[in-house]
Amino acid sequence: MQLNIYIPKEKSAILTALEQTAQVSGRPKNELVMEALERYLPTITPISLGKFDLGEVKSTSRADIYEGRLER
Repeated sequence: MQLNIYIPKEKSAILTALEQTAQVSGRPKNELVMEALERYLPTITPISLGKFDLGEVKSTSRADIYEGRLER
């Protein structure tokens, strides 16, 4: 899977640091970004939708929807 990330000019220091770290460590930039995301994302608390939260949504198949409708 591919993910493109836009970094605005005012945040160019982030890209510079990433490039320098990749060069010094000998690791690819994408590997460093994935590692950073793996460390950061578990620390985030999901935002509650309150009364709009649907809870766990079960995927419904076409067969589930039409089951029994075509029986005579």
